[in-house]
Amino acid sequence: MLQIEQLNKSYYIKNKKVVACKNINCMVEDGKFVWIKGNSGAGKSTLLNLISKIDECDAGRILWDSKDLTLMNKSEACDFRIAACALVFQFFELLKTQTVYENACLPMKIAKKEKKYISERIKYLLNEFEIYELRDKKPHELSGGEKQRVAICRALGNEPRLLLLDEITSSLDAELSHKTYRFFKRYITEHNAVGVFVSHDEVISDYADAIYKMKSGELESTD
Repeated sequence: MLQIEQLNKSYYIKNKKVVACKNINCMVEDGKFVWIKGNSGAGKSTLLNLISKIDECDAGRILWDSKDLTLMNKSEACDFRIAACALVFQFFELLKTQTVYENACLPMKIAKKEKKYISERIKYLLNEFEIYELRDKKPHELSGGEKQRVAICRALGNEPRLLLLDEITSSLDAELSHKTYRFFKRYITEHNAVGVFVSHDEVISDYADAIYKMKSGELESTD
């Protein structure tokens, strides 16, 4: 279970204070995922960065299975992201010199998974997202939608239970968007996982268990 309690984060841009997250409270039970929508600049991506410990909050708590993530040091946070957390960003962050297969394998190699496991897991994921035939290509040879699917496969390698996904279908057509969200709906149920999805894609409304709207750093349920 993911619990967010009184979470706050502000930045200063040219000596002007910008409130990115203001007194955010949210709970997502195991086996469920939520959709967070809102205009650009509302604080959605900042919230994902805080949950994943890429960024530090100013105040509040983030509890994952009753463990307070805000108390983790940098090394512990890094281990947490590799082992338990799936991150997909708007900018896919693929390594330019590596193939599709090598990019997708990276978290598993860092986690020191066995070669057989890596091979079988990557083959399954690349086939599931219809890019197995692209496994030997480099990022510059791919379309935006193909890069997006590589990033998704990479995030799922270690079978994480906490999914933090930012605009994962922005470069996909409606058919692939539906297929992607159906996959995640099934994955979250089967792995008793938790998902927090930031998206402008209305397709997700058919699959999300709860919908939130973020505006000016504040999060409110639309139910």
